[in-house]
Amino acid sequence: MSVDTLVKAKPVPGRRWYRRKPVRRAMVLVHRWTSLVLGLLLVIETTTGVVLLYRAEYFRSTHAELYRHTASAQPIGLRQAFETVQAAHPDFGASWVSNDGGVIAVGDKAFAHIYTVDPGTGQINGPADITDGVMGVLTNIHDCGLSCPAYSGYQAWLATPVLGMTWGALILLTLGLLMILLAITGLITWWPGIRKFSHGWRVRLKKGRFARDTDLHNVIGMVALPFLFMWGVTGAALELPQVEDVWLTITGGSPVDPDKYAFTANPGTGADIGMDRAVSAALHQHAGDVRYLMMPTEATPYYSVSIASEYAPFGERGFFGGDAFIYVDARDAGHLSVVDGRNDPAANRFYDSVFEPAHFGWLVGGWWRIIWVIMGLTPLALMITGLSTWLYRTGVQRRRKARA
Repeated sequence: MSVDTLVKAKPVPGRRWYRRKPVRRAMVLVHRWTSLVLGLLLVIETTTGVVLLYRAEYFRSTHAELYRHTASAQPIGLRQAFETVQAAHPDFGASWVSNDGGVIAVGDKAFAHIYTVDPGTGQINGPADITDGVMGVLTNIHDCGLSCPAYSGYQAWLATPVLGMTWGALILLTLGLLMILLAITGLITWWPGIRKFSHGWRVRLKKGRFARDTDLHNVIGMVALPFLFMWGVTGAALELPQVEDVWLTITGGSPVDPDKYAFTANPGTGADIGMDRAVSAALHQHAGDVRYLMMPTEATPYYSVSIASEYAPFGERGFFGGDAFIYVDARDAGHLSVVDGRNDPAANRFYDSVFEPAHFGWLVGGWWRIIWVIMGLTPLALMITGLSTWLYRTGVQRRRKARA
């Protein structure tokens, strides 16, 4: 080895960039090739999520006739609306009832069809399918990986089981974990150091295509990083609950109790307490507005009441909003269970009340959700700028080989 080589290889005292270089190079390769291989699927997932941010508003605007409601001093309640639909359509199989957009919706067991009732007049407005059309396809893509048979676009082969889940769920889990990986590796590859921290936020518009797109890729990625990481963690946790447990452990919480939503009714053959008593018992335990209620069945002989309190993280969700669940025995109003997270560790409460609802944008109203729209489109911008820099780099390498 020559003296010149030794001099060049000697590190500068006090600087550790030479130690990080192999790790950084590996992170660059992981970031680049995972995004190139699976980036398109990730963009499809996030872009469909952008549209679904306004699914409830879209449904209400395209089904305006279902949301006609009349002012009344004595509007009917959930029980009367449920009984009205049940009497008019006995074969419908009414199973749940919901307050939504000023009307009362009554739905079937498959959560696919509804009738809405004007609480002011007690008249049925009409029926609707809540799983069909373009929104049904987009929901099937984003939520199920096209594996939900109730929604439009269902693909049977994606519903076949693999590793304890469907192929569709496995794809979504992979994309969620990929988003976490890309966020972490992107931060590592971007990090310019403390002294040059401000350089990481500049965009060189007059230095050519490569410099411009590289800077845009870095800046867009860093701005969107909190959202991308949040979507990755919560999206993966929806398919694999252990991801949530790992996150809660890291942030100082405790793993989710597997029996958190379990409830066992007392054995017996007494009379059903009725919907009104079930609602009254639930509101006595947790104040707020009843968003929806599930009727008891043979398999689940209890009422499931969802209540939205003053702070309702799922308040913007269509039909199924609410942040507290109260299970009431169908034969004993005094036997119930409240699931509202008030006694959970702070990290668990944050996850349930902020982190997970933020995934869907249900945390905020329509105008604030525009921030979610912009952040949801950043993977598309990252794909375009990343592909541009990769094509430029490969083009340079190809020309060098040709000259050689």
